[in-house]
Amino acid sequence: MNEQIETTEQLYLRLIHKTEDYIEQHLADPIALCDIAKNVHLSEFHFHRIFKAYATETFKEFVTRVKLERGAIFLCVNPAISLTELAFNYGYNSGSSFSRAFKKHFGISPSLYRKQQEMASDNSQSLQ
Repeated sequence: MNEQIETTEQLYLRLIHKTEDYIEQHLADPIALCDIAKNVHLSEFHFHRIFKAYATETFKEFVTRVKLERGAIFLCVNPAISLTELAFNYGYNSGSSFSRAFKKHFGISPSLYRKQQEMASDNSQSLQ
């Protein structure tokens, strides 16, 4: 019998991946530690310990980063969407709060980021 037993580390990494999946499915919602802990069937305390041990950032930083990175992608693929609508889609209360968080994370405003991406896209298309 050659059954593979899941190690504790494998289990915890699977929980981190499940956390990522949950965040992806709830990008427009405020996400709290208690929501994730409940989703993976652990106490908040135990989940926080696991997350801290296996992640390179805090839980809040992780959620913020995922939302902002997905927002940045959406800025590029949907240039017609307003920053306010985009902010609401990613759980922010206003376009200005999204813009502040975006600039803090990427070092550039969302509108300037969008313009740079459009210019880069235009340049790559003109080279073809």
